[in-house]
Amino acid sequence: MNNPLISITDNISYLPASTKPLSCDVIFIKTENATWIYDVGVTSTACELINNISGPKNIVLSHFHPDHIINLFRVKYDNLYLTKYTKRCTFRGNIVKGREVFEGNPRIEICEVPSSHAKGCLCLVCGDYAFMGDSTYCKEKIGNHTYNVQLLKAEIDFLESLTCKYVCLDHDNNFIQERTALIKLHKEIFERRKPGETTICVEDFFNPDGSVKVPENS
Repeated sequence: MNNPLISITDNISYLPASTKPLSCDVIFIKTENATWIYDVGVTSTACELINNISGPKNIVLSHFHPDHIINLFRVKYDNLYLTKYTKRCTFRGNIVKGREVFEGNPRIEICEVPSSHAKGCLCLVCGDYAFMGDSTYCKEKIGNHTYNVQLLKAEIDFLESLTCKYVCLDHDNNFIQERTALIKLHKEIFERRKPGETTICVEDFFNPDGSVKVPENS
């Protein structure tokens, strides 16, 4: 098949997300000792790409939602890293708590991320890029899209603790974004909080069918 991957750097590439079927972006990072794969998606293309990789393969799952993990049961790999919440769905893998660093060329860092979207999110940091999965998104329910106030503040603090220039956000038309721009947006959302309320409504970001509104200047 033709190469469907998009290159970010000489050693980082990704398979873009799809909507039919719903499948996440799948990230491939080549290091001196192994290929790291961030999320495995749903599509047969993602499955084939993963299985065709030679040498050691390490998989990191961002969270437990089906569009990020279904292919796990169809691919071969050597090591699996996830949170305890995701392991409840996979029944296998090494649980990551806090941060884990894998020295090498390049260096890989796996971090827990506070998230309103789902419990037990992980990001993967490599060089100038932090792959966030869906962790920076709100809790999704048509007619009731919200951020948890405490989790949003913790997520902003986490993003500010990173030193990389870019964040990569699954399912977004702008997959690669500047970290500082995302922090600015989330601080603006945080300013919407109201005394005594534990959530922040962001329903105005969405269309009636649940899809994200596209800014007029995009």
